[in-house]
Amino acid sequence: MNTVTAAPVRAEHPALRPGPAKTWSDTLTLARRNLRHMAREPFEPVIALSMPVLMVLLFGYVFGGVMSPTGDETDYRAMLVPAMIVMVMFYGIAGTASGVARDTSLSVMSRFRTLPMSPAALLWARVLTDMLRAVAEVALLLGVGLLLGWRPESGAAGAAAAVGLLLLFRLSLVCAGVLLGLVMPGPDTASMLVYPLAFPLTMLSTSFVPAQAMPDWLAPVAEWNPVSSVVTATRELFGNPSLPSDSWPAEHAVLLTVGLSLVLIVLVVPPTLRRFARLNR
Repeated sequence: MNTVTAAPVRAEHPALRPGPAKTWSDTLTLARRNLRHMAREPFEPVIALSMPVLMVLLFGYVFGGVMSPTGDETDYRAMLVPAMIVMVMFYGIAGTASGVARDTSLSVMSRFRTLPMSPAALLWARVLTDMLRAVAEVALLLGVGLLLGWRPESGAAGAAAAVGLLLLFRLSLVCAGVLLGLVMPGPDTASMLVYPLAFPLTMLSTSFVPAQAMPDWLAPVAEWNPVSSVVTATRELFGNPSLPSDSWPAEHAVLLTVGLSLVLIVLVVPPTLRRFARLNR
């Protein structure tokens, strides 16, 4: 008589269906690993911080009298500090993209996926790490601004709203940076792609000069530049003077910044998850 032997049923590892507690624990573990790696290689964060600070010193103290639309160097420096913070938030996308690309190119993610850990923690840890970095950058730059004589004129509530807006903007860029890092072949490629794109966007904005001072064909580009909206919104919430403009983006800068940030998150999260799922196969 033939006997049919049932194939053994493979027990599913608990990590294949992780709960929120397991995912959060793994996220914290990987975030600590990312922070240690960042501390060992501080070159990229230092560059991202130093360039905007040097530009504020250059424009505010060397060319301030010429660049200021009102001729008041003190008001002009007060306008530059929010622009400096926005630039650092924007340049931070390079760190996100290069960090994800490094882990992908070195097969770090593949090795982590063989461990009993939540796959989602790999992405959450990167987001958490870069948002913690963003908080530290904002705090440091606010201190630099205070040393330069800048003051938030809108009180604690307005300053908190400005910081919240900056972090929302940074969160949208972190999400975009994760997707960029997943599709880039290596960390160097990610950095080389980000900075040539980020620098023109920040310079072709109202961060340093009003749109009225630009050529007629360039002024609308600067006014509708998303960086201009974020800078104007940050100045408004901090209670600092803004460059003169009667354009729709300038008059609705806070609303536009929130909307653009949320739209960017919605647009990049689905392809990020699909790309990450393909890497998990």
